[in-house]
Parts: sequence; structure tokens; C-alpha cells
Amino acid sequence: MPEPTVVNPFKPGAGRVPPVLAGRDALLKSIERTLAETLVTGEGGRPVVISGLRGVGKTVLLNEIGRRASETRRWSVVKLEASRNRSLQQGLVRQLHAALRGTLSLGATVVEHFRAALGAFRSFQVTVDPTGTYNFGISVEPSPGVADSGDLERDLEDLLREVGMAFRAIGHGLAITVDELQEAPKHDLNALNLALHALGQDTLPVPVYFVGTGLPSLPAVLADATSYAERLYDYRRLDLLTDDETRFALTDPTERAGVYWDPTALELAVRSIQGYPYFAQACGKHVWDARAVEDSIDALSAETGVLAARDEVDQGLYQSRWDRATPKQRELMQAMAADGEGPSAIQDLVARTGKTRTSDLSVSRNELIKNGHIYAPDRGYLAFTVPGMADFIHRKARG
Repeated sequence: MPEPTVVNPFKPGAGRVPPVLAGRDALLKSIERTLAETLVTGEGGRPVVISGLRGVGKTVLLNEIGRRASETRRWSVVKLEASRNRSLQQGLVRQLHAALRGTLSLGATVVEHFRAALGAFRSFQVTVDPTGTYNFGISVEPSPGVADSGDLERDLEDLLREVGMAFRAIGHGLAITVDELQEAPKHDLNALNLALHALGQDTLPVPVYFVGTGLPSLPAVLADATSYAERLYDYRRLDLLTDDETRFALTDPTERAGVYWDPTALELAVRSIQGYPYFAQACGKHVWDARAVEDSIDALSAETGVLAARDEVDQGLYQSRWDRATPKQRELMQAMAADGEGPSAIQDLVARTGKTRTSDLSVSRNELIKNGHIYAPDRGYLAFTVPGMADFIHRKARG
């Protein structure tokens, strides 16, 4: 085993930034272009929703969007993670407070431009999070009649408009990024939809740019909260990597470190990864550690690394989901696994589980959806949210 003279470049783990964002360049460039145009025109762009299976890099992409926006020093970034147990607006208040404080540090002229926005923030905060303590270093009183009606949809619109106008006045923008958006309470999603819709209809929309990410079910969840949401957002989908993108994700980091893949080893890894970005990082890490020669990766090293990566992902990702499922939920997932990566028709699942009615599966189905294990890609169908879950179930059944 060679001495670790070069640090392993791969970064497995949820949300960790990989050495290269393979296959995501076009989407990143599109969003960067919109951010740049927004600063030139002072007019906000259409809100974006990015959906995809677990482990395809949504969180990483969202973080990269925020990082690139922040690097311009003209975007303030508010980053949230939605939860069914927390109000989206309370999280917005906390993160927006930090963003506003950072902007106010730019000087006295900025403070003057932001006085109306700070008053709107205080009004909104008192309504949404009355027990919170939010200090700006200057005296700020609520603005009567602005963001204080108690009607969440209207107040959120007022807040974002006032804050957006302040950012426009100094030639800056506000980027709001929300991860796991499908987890937000329905009432909060409705308020968000209505506010973004109203802002977009202004003659000169304020420079507030919204990007939300979530599971493939997110577009339907947003439309369920507000019917016109299907036309409100610019919907983008993150898919699995192509074989070429997987090769690049594996070879670019190693070659920059002076380590090269044997073609047979590379193809073995690509076949095993099957386009799954989360597994690509785990494979890359373990193959790197298993290599027998300092500057190259042979087929035996690749095979050893892939097996180690498979064991790690099995225990950390798939097994934990299996363990959290009840016997009836496992029965449903086993029936789904017969269709591989799916989707599975519910009528077929009824037959495979020996039930007589689709309603017999409703409790397990709803619980698995709620826990984020499966989703409904279309009416009458179910699919796993994690790529490779069906394969894990088959391997587990074989022992």
C-alpha cells in the first residue's frame, strides 16, 4: 500500500462538495448568467426549482449556487432547509436577519437605503417570530401597515418587495435558496408561491432570486399548495450521470493528482456506479485507498475499492432505511423491487403482496412517502427516492 503522499480527492457523504461537479455545468452556467443579468437590470429572474432523487447532488448544487453568488460580493445569500416541523418563515427571518446585518456593514449610505426594509423586517418578525431577538446595531421600529397584517401571503410579499427594493438601490441582489423544499408545511408553500407570483407580476420585479431543491415529487407538492405553481417556476431536473460524466467525475480528480486509471479498471467502476453521484464519490474514495501503485489504478484495486464502497453505502444509506421501515412497509418495498428502478404500478403491487384492494396498501404507502423512502412519479405509480434501493433489496434477499 503506497504512503498517502497525496490527499484522497474524493468526498463521499451527504451534501459534501465533490472535487468536480460532473454533468452540472450547463445548469450552473444558466443560473450564473441569470444572476449576472439581474445585477445589470436590477430586475429579478424567474424562480427556479431543481428536483431529483436522493444523492444526485441537489444540496451540493444549491451550495455551489450560493457560493458563486456570494463570491461576486453583490449578492446576499439566504440559505434554508425546509422541515415539516418548522415554519419556513421563521427560518427565513433568522437567515435574512444575518444577511441584512452583513449588508449594513457596508456603510452609513447603505443603512439609509435599508431603513424601510428594516422596518418591514421588524413588522414581519413580530408577526412570525415574536419571541426572537434581532439586533441591527441601530434603532429599528416596525413599519405600520407593512408586512404586519397577520396574513402570511401578503406579509411575505411586502417583506420581499421592501428588501428587494433596498438591494436594488445599492446595485445588489438577494438570493434565497431552500433545500428539501417538499418538506415545508403546505401553508408555507402556498404563501411562498403567492409571494413569488406577486413579485414576478410587478412592472419591475425586485432583484430577489429564488432557488428551491427537493425530491422528484416537489413540482406536484408545489402545485398542490397553489394550482398555478406549475407555471410559476422554471423547473429543472437533476438526473443520474451519463457514463461519460461518471468517467470524468472519477478521472479528473485523480489525474490532477498525477494518478491514472487503467481503462479496464475505469470501466469496472463506471458499470458499478450506474450514474449515481453519491456512489461515485464512495467508489472513488475506496478505489483510491485500495490502489497498489502510487500513480495508477489497476483492475484489482478498482474491484477491491468498489466492494468496499458497496459495503459502506449498504450500511450507511440502504440498511438504515430498511431498518427504519416496519414489516408491512418492507413488504411493499420488496414488491416494488421486482420492477428494479421502477416505477411500479400500484395494481401490480397489490397483486404481489396478496392484497385485494389498493387501499390495503395506503397506510404503508403514505408512511413511506412521508419518510422520504418512496414517491409517486405519476398517478397510480410508486418509485424509490434512492437509486439502487431495489438492487440492495435483491442482494439482501439472496443473503
